[in-house]
Amino acid sequence: MSRWATCLPLLISLVASLVGRAQPAPEVVPPRVLAAPPASAPLTPNPPGGATVVLRVLVGVTGAVEGVDVLESGGAELDQAATAAVRLWRFAPATRAGTPVAVRVRIPFVFEAPPRANQETDAGEPPAPPSGSASASASGSEPPADAGAPLVVALPAPVESESAPLPPGVEEVDVRGQQRKVERGGSDFQIEVGQLATIAGQSPESLLELAPGIFIANEGGAGHADQVFLRGFDAEQGQNIEFTVNGVPINQVDNTDGHGYADTHFIIPELVKNLRVIEGPFDPHQGDFAEAGSVDYELGVPHRQLMAQVQYGSFNTERALALWAPEGEREGTFAAVQATQSDGYGTNRANSDASAMAQYEGELGSRGLWRLLGTAYATHYRSAGVVRADDVANGIVDYYGTEDPSQGGDAQHFSISLQLIDPTNDGTLTQQLFLIYNGIRILEDFTGFLLDPQLPGQSEHPQRGDGILQQYESITAGGRGSYRLEGKLFGQSQAIEAGYFARYDHTTPVIQRVKFGTDTPYEYDEDLVTDIFNLAGYLDFELHPVRWLTLRGGLRQEYFDYNVQNLCALPNEFVPRSAILDVACGTSDAAGGVRLPDQRASATALITEPKVTALVQLPVGFALTGSVGEGAQSLDATNIMQDEQAPFSQILAAEGGGLFHRRLGDFDTSARALYFYTHVGQDLAFDPNQGRLTLGTGTTRQGVVAAVRLTGGILDESASFTYAYATNDNDGTLVPYVPSVVARSDTVVTGRLPLRFGDHAVQGGAGVDLSFVGDRALPLGQNASPTFVVGVSGNVRWDLFQLNLSIQNLFDAKYPLSEFFYASDFHHAAYPTLTPVEHFTAAPPLSVMVGLAVILDKESRP
Repeated sequence: MSRWATCLPLLISLVASLVGRAQPAPEVVPPRVLAAPPASAPLTPNPPGGATVVLRVLVGVTGAVEGVDVLESGGAELDQAATAAVRLWRFAPATRAGTPVAVRVRIPFVFEAPPRANQETDAGEPPAPPSGSASASASGSEPPADAGAPLVVALPAPVESESAPLPPGVEEVDVRGQQRKVERGGSDFQIEVGQLATIAGQSPESLLELAPGIFIANEGGAGHADQVFLRGFDAEQGQNIEFTVNGVPINQVDNTDGHGYADTHFIIPELVKNLRVIEGPFDPHQGDFAEAGSVDYELGVPHRQLMAQVQYGSFNTERALALWAPEGEREGTFAAVQATQSDGYGTNRANSDASAMAQYEGELGSRGLWRLLGTAYATHYRSAGVVRADDVANGIVDYYGTEDPSQGGDAQHFSISLQLIDPTNDGTLTQQLFLIYNGIRILEDFTGFLLDPQLPGQSEHPQRGDGILQQYESITAGGRGSYRLEGKLFGQSQAIEAGYFARYDHTTPVIQRVKFGTDTPYEYDEDLVTDIFNLAGYLDFELHPVRWLTLRGGLRQEYFDYNVQNLCALPNEFVPRSAILDVACGTSDAAGGVRLPDQRASATALITEPKVTALVQLPVGFALTGSVGEGAQSLDATNIMQDEQAPFSQILAAEGGGLFHRRLGDFDTSARALYFYTHVGQDLAFDPNQGRLTLGTGTTRQGVVAAVRLTGGILDESASFTYAYATNDNDGTLVPYVPSVVARSDTVVTGRLPLRFGDHAVQGGAGVDLSFVGDRALPLGQNASPTFVVGVSGNVRWDLFQLNLSIQNLFDAKYPLSEFFYASDFHHAAYPTLTPVEHFTAAPPLSVMVGLAVILDKESRP
């Protein structure tokens, strides 16, 4: 730790010098909306087609509204309602070179019945018809309110500076926004991280657990992708969930560990502003792998700062972070780098990694935005893998030990993407291009010596072991784009969007068997070269037949083209890789010649996926919602047969329930209660013999979800409960490994402490997270026990310095993180047995992490 502490002043001075060199000429950073009470319209009917009031608002250096003018009138009564509402708005003031300045912004209020009640990202407030919704995206994306809910309903127009002379000392600024996010019913969880970063901002996976019903495990090591459970799905390493970061895909096609493998460890958690989790296939934007749902990490740093931080914790865990979010730039402009290393808890768990992410967000035309994002990541890690429960009970292996110390891996990830958002008079045009490289090496051992085959011509041989060495490289290129048109029809707001998605993957997956305790291969299980094209087009609509009813949905057409070259179609004993084409996998034909193993297969697939959501507005913030959707997941290249239709796993899902969103006193409150149903035509199941997911039977899932979030003042509370009943269609047995109940509560309190030193007050935050995971079904009628875990976190800031503390597994609960039930033989008994037994990976024990950050921002200046 001392060497990192020595480097901290040097790191700060280096980044500070870069700030000084790279800082552009000071520009005005627009004000950011902090709270926006709605306009209460008079009870008289609105004019046909609704009405719009456009205000020019003077925001002072304190963020208070100091003046309001009506630029476009919607009638005297509506003008008065909009003016009264905006005078209660609160802003973070605009700044130039870090100094608050007064500015004028243009804010339109659209008076019409709110389209829905559960508005965690769109404007509109308590849905009391008629009401006024306003658009004020002053920071480049949807502005967060007190409640943590963005307020954007429509993209704002640029300020017209010629409309009136500027008062002395007042700046005129353009207000820019991006295409608003359309909510997809009850299972669309759009989570602003906000204060919850105090307890969930430790890693990308802890942020993901803020979404209801998600439970994270890991049996492969710190650098291995996490195992995700969601609503009765064992999505393994993300194979059943579509993962993106700022729209860039993360899932890896034909990865040897599982088709759709999604490693999120390259994401620096301090850069995640919002998280969107759609549970179910209800959005036409969702593509391949969105069987259980989709996850998008939205990046941004609202608080402009220069920060350097070092952390040290249990098991010699060290982390260093440098983050630069320059003042004078938009919140989508940032750069950060982190490095981590640890001995890990228990045996064979050491790891190290480094990650860098940088994005620039610039202006495009009068109202548009463009973003250029680059990421880089590399890791090396050891893995304890699974251990037999009876070996632990008999004292042969420690609870935190390993059966095979050779397990571990490496991974590399690099990506670059360009995104354009160009609002027009009636709609919004978006375009994104991306290029990605992934490289992975994973060595795992699930069964010991159970499957080692006999050598040809020999009755027996020394056992070599069942180690599985997986190697994978991929190049991914593609893009997505859309045009969304909004307007009035039949007196109501209507919208339609047309879009496309295109992706090409070139992959080289290889699986070999290796000798126990080494990485020496002796046999090929798989050796492929694949070229896969995924093209999709969709239509997405938002219709309001009447004021109280909203219909959303559309059609998605998915097309796949596979070209698979199998270099080991006829597996045989291992020989050097250079000789594979003429010897390694060959065999003699009847004429005595050599039959080469090279075999090609090509196939295509086409599927249409309809999706629809209905929202019925009720009084005082309530709404009813119902959704039905079809989805599909492609299967990996090993299932491709020449000239046959490429296989898909088809999904039919439905849900219904009630929503609530309203400001109650000082708290913005949102809640929901839902019933869900999902049927999968062919599900994936974990096969320990292959160390990966394989095609299984159809499955059905039913259950309920309840969630609530309260945000206001110093408190932020998020709580959820999910019950899932998942069964196999063929025999009605429970789907193994998935938890029946997942419940979680996250509570954070932040504010100014009653302490002051010098010119600076002391600020702080504290949080507690409670996590309960119910029993999990195992094969052959077995069950895994429930678990309950508590974590606490906190921070204290004074002047430039912030001290952070995180304690996970506060009561040092000893429990399995991942559990399995199958046969194995690690030569610990005189006579091997084929009887299935429990295997598990131990969860981390009590872990403490402390950190010291130096933060340069306007709050730390005199």
